[in-house]
Amino acid sequence: MLVVKELSKKIGHKQILNNINLNIPKGSIYGIIGENGAGKTTLIRHLVGVYQGDTGFVELDGMRVYENPEAKARMVYIPDEFFDVFGRNINDIKTLYQGIYPNFDEIRYLTLMKMFKYTGRENFSKFSKGMKKQVMFILALSITPDYLIMDEPFDGLDPHIRKVIWDILIKDVSEREMTIFISSHHLDELDSMCDHIALISKGKIVFGESLEKLKEGYHKLQVVLENGDEMYALEQELNVLSHQMMGRVHTLIIVGNIEKINKTVAKYHPIISEVLPLSLEYIFLYTLGGKYDELKEVMG
Repeated sequence: MLVVKELSKKIGHKQILNNINLNIPKGSIYGIIGENGAGKTTLIRHLVGVYQGDTGFVELDGMRVYENPEAKARMVYIPDEFFDVFGRNINDIKTLYQGIYPNFDEIRYLTLMKMFKYTGRENFSKFSKGMKKQVMFILALSITPDYLIMDEPFDGLDPHIRKVIWDILIKDVSEREMTIFISSHHLDELDSMCDHIALISKGKIVFGESLEKLKEGYHKLQVVLENGDEMYALEQELNVLSHQMMGRVHTLIIVGNIEKINKTVAKYHPIISEVLPLSLEYIFLYTLGGKYDELKEVMG
């Protein structure tokens, strides 16, 4: 298990992380979401041992990660951006990885290189962002890590390549219990792949739990009351994040237990009452409390 305990970090005069606590179970696919500047990348740099918290710590199976080669050898990081490796071909970078990671699997490397149609002689620094991402996935998967940490890993990849890579990742999670921690703006992708999710906002964790449990608490209610004047009273009994009206139809985004919601609504003799689940994207947008279009701009 990867554990973040009471982690705080200030850079300059700005508090970037504020008392972060997370438990990332072994064998899980754990996504983290948040607006730009929320602290996602800074948190990831603590997970992989690049940064040390001002207070708190990160542990991997009981080992502190910072300045711990044994812990770092069990994880690999795929960042959003890469430094150019001028004059070095893919095989040169592979040799560097082999020196860092003792479990590097040469056979798997050659298999993946063939799958993605690389010879190893290509100049990495001349690649597009998407091609660099492909190579980094090949190297990361060849390490056969216990923990794979990724920051916006699918930007620049076409849908087919993303599907191929996801299939390999899920197989590794299933067969080797590899743990994935991923930050991404592709919420639909996280929604379909992750089993746990955390939301970070302004350096604090808003929630961090299983995606199934999270979705059980968020609902979209469409209701028409027999007596429309009672709508305000109904709203006061519910935990409403958003309320919109079109004609007589009221659409409410609600946090709470579905059975209690239905019981409360039934007291007002609704003509129409339908409760629908929310996607991860809408949970993110409404939890942060802004309008949909405004928050889409924040997402970038």
